[in-house]
Amino acid sequence: MLKIFEDLGYKKQTCSKCGHEFYSQIERETCGDAPCDEYEFISNPATDKPYDLYEIQNTFRDFLKKEGHEPINRYPILAKRWRDDVFLVGASIFCFQPWITSGICEPPANPLEIEQPSIRLNDVDNVGRTGRHMTCFTMGSHTVINKPDNFIYWEDETIRLCHEFFKSIGIDTHEITFIKSWWKGGGNEGPCYEVCVRGVELATLVFMQYKTLENGDKEEIPIKVVDTGYGLERIAWISQGTPTAYDACFAPVINKLKEITGVKLNEDILARNAQIAGMMDIEDIGDIKVLRQKVADSLGITLEELVEATEPMEAIYIIADHTRCLAFMLADGIIPSNVKEGYLARLVLRRTIRFMKDLDMKESLSDVMKIQLGFLNKFYPEINESQDHIMNIINLEEERYGKTIEKGKKTVKRTIKRLKKEGINSMPLETLIDLYDAQGMPPETVEELASGDKDFEVNVPDNFFTIVADMHEEDTVSKKETFDIDAPETDLLFYEDFYQKECDAKIIDVIEKDDDICLILNQTVFYPEGGGQPSDVGIISIEGKIYEIEYASKVNDIVLHQIKFNDDEKEDVLETLQSAIGSNVHCAINWNRRMTLARHHTGTHIVIASARKILGNHIWQAGAQKGLTRARIDLSHYKRISQEEIDEIEKLANEIVMQNIDLDINWFSRDDAEKKYGFKLYQGGVVPGSKIRVVRIPGIDVQACAGTHLTRTGQVGPIKINKTERVQDGVERIDFSAGLAAVDSIQEDNKILRESSGIFKVTNDQLPKTCDRFFSEWKAQKNEIEKLQKEIANLKVSTLSNNILEINGLKVLKEIIDSNIKELQKIATDFTDNGEADIVFIGNNEGKIVGTASQTAIDNGIQVNSIIKEAAGVLGGGGGGRPTLAQGAGPNTDKMSEALDLAIDLLNE
Repeated sequence: MLKIFEDLGYKKQTCSKCGHEFYSQIERETCGDAPCDEYEFISNPATDKPYDLYEIQNTFRDFLKKEGHEPINRYPILAKRWRDDVFLVGASIFCFQPWITSGICEPPANPLEIEQPSIRLNDVDNVGRTGRHMTCFTMGSHTVINKPDNFIYWEDETIRLCHEFFKSIGIDTHEITFIKSWWKGGGNEGPCYEVCVRGVELATLVFMQYKTLENGDKEEIPIKVVDTGYGLERIAWISQGTPTAYDACFAPVINKLKEITGVKLNEDILARNAQIAGMMDIEDIGDIKVLRQKVADSLGITLEELVEATEPMEAIYIIADHTRCLAFMLADGIIPSNVKEGYLARLVLRRTIRFMKDLDMKESLSDVMKIQLGFLNKFYPEINESQDHIMNIINLEEERYGKTIEKGKKTVKRTIKRLKKEGINSMPLETLIDLYDAQGMPPETVEELASGDKDFEVNVPDNFFTIVADMHEEDTVSKKETFDIDAPETDLLFYEDFYQKECDAKIIDVIEKDDDICLILNQTVFYPEGGGQPSDVGIISIEGKIYEIEYASKVNDIVLHQIKFNDDEKEDVLETLQSAIGSNVHCAINWNRRMTLARHHTGTHIVIASARKILGNHIWQAGAQKGLTRARIDLSHYKRISQEEIDEIEKLANEIVMQNIDLDINWFSRDDAEKKYGFKLYQGGVVPGSKIRVVRIPGIDVQACAGTHLTRTGQVGPIKINKTERVQDGVERIDFSAGLAAVDSIQEDNKILRESSGIFKVTNDQLPKTCDRFFSEWKAQKNEIEKLQKEIANLKVSTLSNNILEINGLKVLKEIIDSNIKELQKIATDFTDNGEADIVFIGNNEGKIVGTASQTAIDNGIQVNSIIKEAAGVLGGGGGGRPTLAQGAGPNTDKMSEALDLAIDLLNE
């Protein structure tokens, strides 16, 4: 037993129910955690006074500050800003993995204190229903990074601080239990203690000392991390003793929602619900009905009575929780979309709308969001600063949601029809998930649309949204290519002098990689491809012979110079180069290419800075590629960029160029760079290593970037935005050219303008009006032609009525008509729809054939789709369609009569 437990009077015991080892100051049978112990704090607060969420955050911070911990500001909840394996911060330790916990970077303070908003959607379906589950919660933590040369504290001090904190807020220490357990997450693991009071876990004290290996084994790590997590919402809850944690943590929002909706709170039912939920491992029970039945039984009411009493209030709780979660998501830069973190934001947003609909709320989501922001703004000024941005997204997403539902209804009906045809009378879960993922259709809406069909059912699992959230919570990280090379790292001369075009070097080795021959030099002026920038190309002179370098790449810190050769020369080239290992060589790059790529790279930094200034601080780079004639940059943005905004971005970018600002390019340790510039450094993605190269345009932009850059913005030359496009939901692409490439693009546009004006024989400034006039006239003539074609078709129909035959009691029309395929379809369907004919087979002299059938013909076993398919075979083609309308075509236009005769013959079979 740890000495601190002895000093504080805790005794080691074993829980009679779960068998876990725990520590308590008094003798007790059970460990103090649910389900071994019931919640005993509801209507019976555990502290000496009530704390709201903000008060407990301040109290936690002040306590640890007095204990020598430095408080730090919260991190963004978007973890992909600094790591590439997860999207969202799920616990405070996520902020420090992997760079700080691995020792690559120093922590922002040590020891430190943080109250970190965290988001977990793996039990989103339980939110509002159990009294304790939340999508967004605040994890308080005192964190310590212990290194061999600076060991600050470990288990004893961590436990003492926990004990003293709970004592300081008036919790009777006899009610505290420390349950021994094990924690694993984010690639690390170690022993831990779960700290419980009156049946609820309030904190977890983790002592990270192992790395989790891919095979499941673990190895000890030199850096030992104290990672504590205090559930500040739960602490506020037990201090107030309210029926649910929601009432304790965001009461002002809930009270306003109750006022708007008229929903009444039944404290007895909600309290009993929370107590019984605490006794159940809800995470492992997909069907929440089990919980509800237990609550109903304990209260002596029916399940229906319970649901009627609780569902409206549960909806209030869900709306309050979800809008809080959304506020952090949107303020921290997440753009709702159908992929990655944007998918998770849209899931939360649309669930909120769904529960507002269940309450029949007339208010918009933006009305409700204003209530939530009013509550959060007082404690989180960054959310207040983002309010306009948040409201813009909310309004746009709510409008999109309405359109998605209307559009998706037809898809749902088609899907049900297809499944029934396949003999399936219940919608499979994978189909329900696909309708949500691909079409945006909520499962409840699908269920409603199917409710009128007695032969088909839709059963929505109670944990549906937990299932889909689990599928999208982690990013897929592709494993980097591994290629072992035993050579010293290459000295990169282009970082020392961007303008160095040539250099002398020594051949260290010659290797084969993917059927290519690559030189390894001790130093180089060749930039290897990386960061969306293509590599330099050029030549290398070896003992008087010139070799062309067609590509350069970097493996670890070694640059590979790929030699160009013909296939039949490979063996000779390889032998010659291997014999030259150790020789001195001369390298020269294609300077015009280098300058063009550098213009586009520096131009990319200028364009993204301009876009952020015009569109808002939420703009974040989602990808980039530099080329010789143009470059592209992908930006996170929630709507299409207007032409006016494009013009403003282009103008501002050129103003920055003309200011001729000196670039400031330096190497920093990772922690110094982050302290100075923050996570905005990582616009181009997560950068590896303890040292990073920072490219700064003073007053304009700063990024961690390893690419080649100009020394002044004026060297970029003109910047011209060629076009924008939406590459995926929530991502806009700007395509631009810089320098001489921009001049070429401008000249090409001018050429098109001149040629277009020449065609119309007008000046350039008259071209828009002329085009508009010609288009209007063309559209009017097109409408007139369609009108005449309709009249012609009607005339043809009237003359064809005399040619109807009777075959097997059915009225049949067979004819060759000089009409296009659309006219053929209209004529044929008019006959069968109006009852003038039961079957129509008509074709034209272009090899197009159409068949239609009335319901009477179908009831008589006629399958025009099969008949047209065979008839089209005579034409040398194929066909098919529906039982009511089919069409076909073939190149043998001279055999149309034969095809139609076959169709009639098939009727007689």
